[in-house]
Amino acid sequence: MKVTHVTWRTLAALVGFCHVILFATIEARTAFAQQSSPLANSMGILSEKDRRVQIRSDQWPWSSLGRINVIGSNTRGLCTGTLVAPRRVLTAAQCLFDAGRNDWVKPGSIHFLIGQERDKFLRHSIVDTSYVPPDFAYKLADRPRADMIDPKVIRYNWAILTLRDEMPGTPVPILAVEGLDLPSLESDDEFALAGYADDREFVISIHKGCKITIDASEPGLITHMCDTLGQSGAPILLLSQGSAKVIGIHSSRVQDFEPNVGWKTLKGVGVSASEFGQFTVLTRP
Repeated sequence: MKVTHVTWRTLAALVGFCHVILFATIEARTAFAQQSSPLANSMGILSEKDRRVQIRSDQWPWSSLGRINVIGSNTRGLCTGTLVAPRRVLTAAQCLFDAGRNDWVKPGSIHFLIGQERDKFLRHSIVDTSYVPPDFAYKLADRPRADMIDPKVIRYNWAILTLRDEMPGTPVPILAVEGLDLPSLESDDEFALAGYADDREFVISIHKGCKITIDASEPGLITHMCDTLGQSGAPILLLSQGSAKVIGIHSSRVQDFEPNVGWKTLKGVGVSASEFGQFTVLTRP
């Protein structure tokens, strides 16, 4: 989001909500970067060609994706959310943080617009309540540096919004997938990442066919090679024969610094559905 669709500009203390969340990863000398780079993949495009395409929002499951607009103390943020129940929206927890106040925004300052396409949308609702896992330590005092978050809390970077009004359409089911159960290259199944990006704020951009890895060595994390520019909270989907299931959400980009070259994006990272798929808030009325 622009605050945050985790592609983002500079988080926390630097620019408030950010589309790029900076934090040291488990891999040595790797971090989410705020600097720009001359490399083609410095901003989340992982090859010489941007493989994202724009897609209409009037067909499922895209009709169940929406823009999350967040009003902070002195900023406005944008993220992507997925309708997972008539009044429940799944997104990234970082999207709900007000860096200007160093605290979480009030639910009434969060708005969800489903099926946004340019100046039109299907329906709008203010958020009634929001849930962020208590283990997601994101305040400045909890970070190794102002522009980083503790790598150990990345798996908790998810949130559930409860809307004031029910949304139309069919929610997207959640599926927790183990690494060994991922579809093979011979399968007709494919992965996709879809959401509202920094450079395409009012239309859905999608990258289909990108590589996904659920890390057994880092429970709760999902890494991907999908092109993304600021799509924090965007769903990582498993598409199969007309069906779609959320297997994770996108959070940020992992980057490495090359002397005399700049920051290079290595991959995207997010939260596996194993972290939020069975959470009871999803099934409450």
